Amino acid sequence: MLSVLQAHGEHSVQRVAQRVRFASDVEALWYLRQDVMVALSAIDGEAAARRQMKAINSMFKGGLPGSMGPRAHQRFTH
Repeated sequence: MLSVLQAHGEHSVQRVAQRVRFASDVEALWYLRQDVMVALSAIDGEAAARRQMKAINSMFKGGLPGSMGPRAHQRFTH
């Protein structure tokens, strides 16, 4: 996460980078993903941010309880 964020020097991105740097555990980093996504989207656009987040998300495999993994979004049909 830090390597992706440090490529940008904007103040808001650096605030997110600081929160990532001082995260206490893997679970805290998991919940910071949304903040990283928002920061990257504001600079590079959503499509580029999603590509970067895909690589970050893969780093969490095996490190979190199963219930904390990415969710597949499904449309409800009646």
